[in-house]
Amino acid sequence: MVEKHDRIQRLTAFPTRLRHIAPAVRRWWRPMLAVGVLVLATIAVGSMNPYGFKTAATLFLAFLSVAYLASLARGKLRDGFVVVGSLLLGLAALEALAVKSERTSIPVIGKGFQSSKPELGWGAADPGAYPARKSDPRTGSTIYDVTYTIDGLRLRKTDSTPEGPTIAFLGDSFTFGEGVNDAETTPQAFADLIDRRLRVLNLGFRGYGPNQVLRALETGMFDAALGTRLRLVVLTTAPWHAERTACKPTFTLRAPRYRLHGDGIEYYGACSEGMGLALRELLQNTTLYRVAIEPYRQRVDHDDVELYVRIVLATVEIARKKYGAATLVSYLPVGDDYLRGTGFTDSSIIERFRGGGASVIDASLAKERAEGAVIEILGDGHPTAFAHRARAQSIKAFIASEMPDLLTR
Repeated sequence: MVEKHDRIQRLTAFPTRLRHIAPAVRRWWRPMLAVGVLVLATIAVGSMNPYGFKTAATLFLAFLSVAYLASLARGKLRDGFVVVGSLLLGLAALEALAVKSERTSIPVIGKGFQSSKPELGWGAADPGAYPARKSDPRTGSTIYDVTYTIDGLRLRKTDSTPEGPTIAFLGDSFTFGEGVNDAETTPQAFADLIDRRLRVLNLGFRGYGPNQVLRALETGMFDAALGTRLRLVVLTTAPWHAERTACKPTFTLRAPRYRLHGDGIEYYGACSEGMGLALRELLQNTTLYRVAIEPYRQRVDHDDVELYVRIVLATVEIARKKYGAATLVSYLPVGDDYLRGTGFTDSSIIERFRGGGASVIDASLAKERAEGAVIEILGDGHPTAFAHRARAQSIKAFIASEMPDLLTR
């Protein structure tokens, strides 16, 4: 009976407790709602499309939330909210101005094209045909409208003989063929030039650097595709890849990281991890950071270029020792202005590559450019179909001169 009486007392006292809680709820639900909006706005900055006015709008929404909190607070707390709100309003305005000044657009590619990849950071996701379109951010006119086909090996489709000696093209979006159709990439153009007598693979992918190429060969990630008859590795590269191997661009955050170690290099995990990764991804989604800060942060120094050179040389060595394959570097010169202050020149880098056992050809297409050929997609900068074929012709000429037996097999 006593227990039953206690339960009855607790039940009858419950409405009384609710009456005490209600004033606190009425007092604090608006501030808590404002805090919730602020948290959601912060999360939205990190997850939204980084281009356009969305980030500026999110920062302005955060400003409104803080301003409301300031109207409810008193004393030093209110002063703190005022300071934070002023900063948010200023950042929103600067972000909007940065969006107006930025002339960059990102391609829209079919869903499922790209996914996270262990070791490499990212790569092709599922086999299939993916439409890719890029438009001018000012006029809305089409820059390119193409299709990327990913085969069963999760590589860019290249039609060649299914068996026999293999030539593997490795590199970034230049190798992958960003902005052109499957039939217009450098690997496909080369396969066509040799009447598809050799097995040709396109292992390039957009945004990759020599660090991804090296890590893939070290871990055997491409071994199933390469098979046992790899004869030649063709690596398209340029000194501006030193930015990627040094993990400076924000899009390289999940890429493999190497560092100088004695006379060589050592693998050191991902470019950025933990809270550092989250912070840089948040910054990446702000146009203000990309326009005002990132260009200065991406400047390379001597150690950055030295690391880049050593990574390429390590790739040459592993191709020779592990696969018994020669390496041809298709080199894109950058000129003295880019390398000024690093202690390197295009000539000294090429000399290092050749000293490490690689063959090197000039892929600048300077002659074709001087003759008026369009070698870059207007409004984008990636090679045109003409440029891909011209570079494929240079590669074929090298093989015909230095490895003629390969073409006759």
